[in-house]
Amino acid sequence: MRQIVSRSAVLPLLLCSCDGTGDAEPVTIDIDPDQMAWESPRGDLWDIADVMEKDGLVWVLTSADPLVHGFRGGIEAVAFGRHGDGPNEVRSALALVDRGAMGEITLWDAAARMHRTFSETGTLVSTWDAGRLGTVRGDIDIVTFGDPLRVATTTEGTVRSEYREAVSSAPDLWTGRLARFDDDGGVEHVVDFTELLGAPSDDRSAGSILAPVPLWDVCPDDRIALLDPTARHVYLVGASWEIRDSLAVPWGVRPLTREDRMGYLRGQMEAELQGQQVGPEIQPMLERAEAGSRDQFAPSTPLGVDLRCAAGRVWIQAFDGDSPPLGHGRLWWTISLAGQEPGYTRVTLPGRFRPYRISDSRMLGVVTDTLGLQRVASIELPSALRADRNQ
Repeated sequence: MRQIVSRSAVLPLLLCSCDGTGDAEPVTIDIDPDQMAWESPRGDLWDIADVMEKDGLVWVLTSADPLVHGFRGGIEAVAFGRHGDGPNEVRSALALVDRGAMGEITLWDAAARMHRTFSETGTLVSTWDAGRLGTVRGDIDIVTFGDPLRVATTTEGTVRSEYREAVSSAPDLWTGRLARFDDDGGVEHVVDFTELLGAPSDDRSAGSILAPVPLWDVCPDDRIALLDPTARHVYLVGASWEIRDSLAVPWGVRPLTREDRMGYLRGQMEAELQGQQVGPEIQPMLERAEAGSRDQFAPSTPLGVDLRCAAGRVWIQAFDGDSPPLGHGRLWWTISLAGQEPGYTRVTLPGRFRPYRISDSRMLGVVTDTLGLQRVASIELPSALRADRNQ
């Protein structure tokens, strides 16, 4: 593992990068629902794990058989894949990976620690080792944001987190380290989250629910965008941790409210009831639960709950207490990487739309209705958010 620069050595760089970030009022851009284009039929999908565009198809990975769906022009063209231990089967597919030749799609089978590449007809073409991950609880996606199971593609391979300890709550995400895995089996550890300036101390007396965690994504130029939410900086990491830039995050956080805590508890209960709406009769129980668990919550809202990197721009999703349980709301902040100084923009997306992939010109994501049924949609970005405007 490469030597990590000490916190004291990094501090002058961070202090220098703070100048001039908070003077100008950021532009706000609203994207209306009528700007969405549907990429899949209504009512056919649920429990989507990932979506991706490749070779003229919009690929969708779900948790139910058939696992993989390919759509062209909003019409399903292919569907294949099932759970199991057989030759063409998958144990636990969690993500789509942009590897493989034309007409092939690759899945990350986390339980088997394998990448599996299939043809468009569903025939298994190849497999290769995906490396170790660590132990992550199965419902971590409703316990905390931060996506410890994220895998992102680079030119030569993939990037993932590895964890020393079992991940069962937000503080456990700080035990991870980011690693680059090349297609030939090589592994290079890029950064240890425990060495970040904002990493929590060993004292875990502070509340862990809705606590800030590191967020990251791979950019089109293969740099890794990494948010340290406590130090309020985004790092752009090159080939190694020593090759990086640092950008200040100018927006702040607010104290976590009773309504935020109630929303989290209500969302958790609905998740346990498999999406059923919690009625008013449950309100006294929620109030008692909130009163008895206040010290288990973080004192403030998190700086962000998701991060995506596109060409020339980093996107960070703001926490929204009205979008329980984890605050994945409509507001995103963007940081433009062009020019001498970073530019900041607030973007409001259509309700119930969650982006999975953001390019320099469009978003690809999922809209979930009140019954939990999902539909894939795309959004063409306005010119103010396109990379070519700032280059």
